[in-house]
Amino acid sequence: MRCILDFVIFIFYSVPEMLLIVLLSVFLAGRYEQQQAIKYFIAALFLACVFEGIQGLSLAESIRLIIQLLVFLLFMILFFRIPIIRILTGTVITLLLLQATEIITIKVFTTFAHKDLLDIKKDSLLWLFMIWPNLLILSLTFWLLYRKKFSIFKEDHPTARPQSYSIGSYLFFTFLYIFSIIGAEFLAKGSKQSGIQLAFLLGFEIFSILLVREIITSKARETELSIHKQYIADITSLFTTIRAQRHDFANHIQVLYIFAKQKNHERLLAYIEELVEQVKEINEVLVSDNPGLSALLQAKACQFKEKDIALNLQLFSSLTELDMRATEVNQIIGNLLDNAADAIELAGYPTQEIHLRTNRQESNTCIKVTNIRPVISADMQKKIFEYGFSTKPHHTGVGLAIVHSLVKKNGGTLSLISNEEHGTEFTITFPIKEGTKREQKTS
Repeated sequence: MRCILDFVIFIFYSVPEMLLIVLLSVFLAGRYEQQQAIKYFIAALFLACVFEGIQGLSLAESIRLIIQLLVFLLFMILFFRIPIIRILTGTVITLLLLQATEIITIKVFTTFAHKDLLDIKKDSLLWLFMIWPNLLILSLTFWLLYRKKFSIFKEDHPTARPQSYSIGSYLFFTFLYIFSIIGAEFLAKGSKQSGIQLAFLLGFEIFSILLVREIITSKARETELSIHKQYIADITSLFTTIRAQRHDFANHIQVLYIFAKQKNHERLLAYIEELVEQVKEINEVLVSDNPGLSALLQAKACQFKEKDIALNLQLFSSLTELDMRATEVNQIIGNLLDNAADAIELAGYPTQEIHLRTNRQESNTCIKVTNIRPVISADMQKKIFEYGFSTKPHHTGVGLAIVHSLVKKNGGTLSLISNEEHGTEFTITFPIKEGTKREQKTS
């Protein structure tokens, strides 16, 4: 009879609770996808079985909870490929929510039932009756967060990298989890705690959740500020180059005048050709109504020139018709160009040219970045847009993940073709309204 009750508790409590923990953790980590419902259930079933095994170990409750956390984090990182800082944040907040709801439901039930928690635990059916409202509250919490599109991590700034979070953040999350362990043991004692003690525990956990949200938001603001600083720096560099050319114009005229007066036609022609080449380099990157894009291309052209890589531009659209931030357009193009240059350099320069083409059609705008070599293998193409995946040593593997996130956020599509015939080509398409031209958002 006891085995049957244990099985009932496992099926109707342990598995549903684990499913809610998985869903909330993934959602708060910013990686929830509705079409992966079966994958979430498989993860919940597996973790529930593992946790049942851990519960059978003759260890202190605090040690078991720490082991469970480590197993959960490792599994979520490997199974869902979620960055550690995201899943750690999502998991800790989920556990704090779980404990907060348990505090409320247990206190209410023990008060009205006039029974101690230890007595309730001895009766499996009574335990299920007490704990199921807690699962309903968690389910409602998940539904509300999903409906409100709540986000701990701002997807507007997907450049926030795991490395950007200080060691203090990790220590803070660890402290919160340790406190939750203390709370769990506090509840597990089964004694009738005072209302003040429970109110303090509940209040601290709510405060902790809000504080974690503020930490993540402040990091997102730092990322946004750094992006705008780079954007302004690129524009300033472009204007400095143009001003320098204008300043030198009078000097060039004097030199040309002297060569002409001396009838030194050979040196005159050579000097003019040098000037034409200089002006051509600037004019190639100048996009008349998009100074931000011009600045980015000028910076990349100079950067790639030092690596002996040429940037070939075919700009048939200034991209100002796109209803998105200018900084996001620059992030997409900049990351694609950097990725191509890094791949060429790592492969030993099988080609020395990167092609960027923009084109506006009737209903969409297309951006293409192409390098003839190297070619990306079919296996790598499946993983290349995942956070943390990189074939380059000492790289974070977030560049193409940022591109994928920004394209998806702005309603675009991203495709990759890489073979011996066509080389490697990233194609991005954004829809636009026919016959309209929008001013790009700058903030």
